[in-house]
Amino acid sequence: MLEEVTSDHFMPSMFARQRESSAAAVSKTLRQLLSKELIAVSVDANDGRQRKYELTASGKQVLERLRQYRQEAIRSVWEHFDTTELERFCAFAQVLGDGLEELSSRGTTNLHTVQHPLER
Repeated sequence: MLEEVTSDHFMPSMFARQRESSAAAVSKTLRQLLSKELIAVSVDANDGRQRKYELTASGKQVLERLRQYRQEAIRSVWEHFDTTELERFCAFAQVLGDGLEELSSRGTTNLHTVQHPLER
């Protein structure tokens, strides 16, 4: 959520919808971030009905550390694979993603009806 707050158009209700979360859960998280002084909230200067969320200096530091940890984790896992292994993984991920997308677009929960993409 810290990364989302940095965008100019952050809206808690839209964030909740995108994450398939409840507005109450997003509000609770925002209250926690406010109480830890990681974000600040004010009335939007252009629209008094909207709230504007911004990272505080502490919030920016936390977000930067999180980004660094994320990069370190990615590097520590992926740098040890050779190109052939990565290419095989990417091919598998594409097949998996296509199958999940097909299942999702059908709106069915019957997994036995999904044909393996390589069997088509």
